[in-house]
Amino acid sequence: MAKLFSKEKDIVLKVINSILVIWLIAAIVITFGVGIRIFNKDVTLSYSDYSKQICDLDKIPTEEIDQQTIKDNCYASYIAEKKENESYNKTNVNNILVSLSNIVIVALFLSLLNRKYK
Repeated sequence: MAKLFSKEKDIVLKVINSILVIWLIAAIVITFGVGIRIFNKDVTLSYSDYSKQICDLDKIPTEEIDQQTIKDNCYASYIAEKKENESYNKTNVNNILVSLSNIVIVALFLSLLNRKYK
């Protein structure tokens, strides 16, 4: 590949190269960030663990308000959190695909723009 900022290059080409290099660096950083989020995704608890840790169903006295209502609310919040977690993980996968395609497109354009013709 030719030098990106050589003296033979026009000033417009140098500006375009610098913009593309900055764009490429930002795309690589974003890709690594999304990749880390994918590998460190939240673990979805089972309902029994969720009800013990989050809702504390074992600690509610039996003479308190309607236990079935409390269990129903706990289950509804469990389902909502599970759907939100799955949606977040799908979004991260989509984001890494967009970031990788961004890297490929910018790198390809940068290499085509600075190719030496023989």
